[in-house]
Amino acid sequence: MRPEESPVNAPEQPPAEVGAAMILCRSCEQLLPAGSPYCPHCCGEDGRRGAIKRGAFIGGVFGLLAGGLAAAVWSSIVGPEQASGEPVLAITLACAAIGMLLGAIHNRKA
Repeated sequence: MRPEESPVNAPEQPPAEVGAAMILCRSCEQLLPAGSPYCPHCCGEDGRRGAIKRGAFIGGVFGLLAGGLAAAVWSSIVGPEQASGEPVLAITLACAAIGMLLGAIHNRKA
């Protein structure tokens, strides 16, 4: 391997003539102005798409946690004989889906 070659998965470096006024987006590798609060390619022109994705992810995580807790409480109420894997999984995934929906609705910009 020659020293002037770079690895295949190395991130692109911005051109030298761009200067310090531009930054590189980490996810789509597009050049952006340095003061941009978000990438318009990834998050949309007004940032709404990024806020909805972020809210859905955080809501899904909290929904999984709440669903696991609800499934544990339900299985302790009905007993381990009646608490098979299917209802426990259904409760957990339903809470995760509800959490994703509520998180996406909560974090969208008006």
